[in-house]
Amino acid sequence: MKILTGATTLVAAALVLTGCTAQVDVAAPESSAPVASETEMASPSAAPEISAAPKMPVVDKGIATADATTEQLVYLIEEEKLAHDVYQAMFDLWGSRVFGNILQSEQSHQSQVLTVMNTRDIKDPRSSKVGVFVNSDLQNLYNQLIAKGSKSAVDAYEVGVAIEELDIDDLTKMLATAKDADVIAMMENLRKGSENHLRAFNNQL
Repeated sequence: MKILTGATTLVAAALVLTGCTAQVDVAAPESSAPVASETEMASPSAAPEISAAPKMPVVDKGIATADATTEQLVYLIEEEKLAHDVYQAMFDLWGSRVFGNILQSEQSHQSQVLTVMNTRDIKDPRSSKVGVFVNSDLQNLYNQLIAKGSKSAVDAYEVGVAIEELDIDDLTKMLATAKDADVIAMMENLRKGSENHLRAFNNQL
């Protein structure tokens, strides 16, 4: 079984990414725009110009082996940390309620991934420092997202859209080859949360 790196295309002006938790309620929109229903698909918005392309581990064919699953979980927990750390920075900058609520969900997502990792004795790669990542691709992406989100509140919401679209895309690709029940349940829960978060960010735009 072959593991490929480089699943997500995050190039220049056309990416909208997805996001996180089903355990924490998504913040109500802060504008007068109506809230999308749970069954509505989020409408696309302007995508941030991001050139960094995280190399998410993807199984080429068949089902994920134990080694492939380990690689994916290690990537996933840092990806969830990235979302949390970016939203914390955006909340500190702009004071927007949507960031404050969703960053709590991202902490929950990390805990869910860590629970699955602990049952497999997989070492947690996360740094205790905000904005610091072992994965160099995620580090580069974090730096770009912070730079864009610091320009304006609208740019910050677009960054939220980008993160959530990326999370959804990565989780969908991982789920396509996942075989362990606990991994599947965790990833499906994270994907549902990200879909909720995506709607919340799109409602701000």
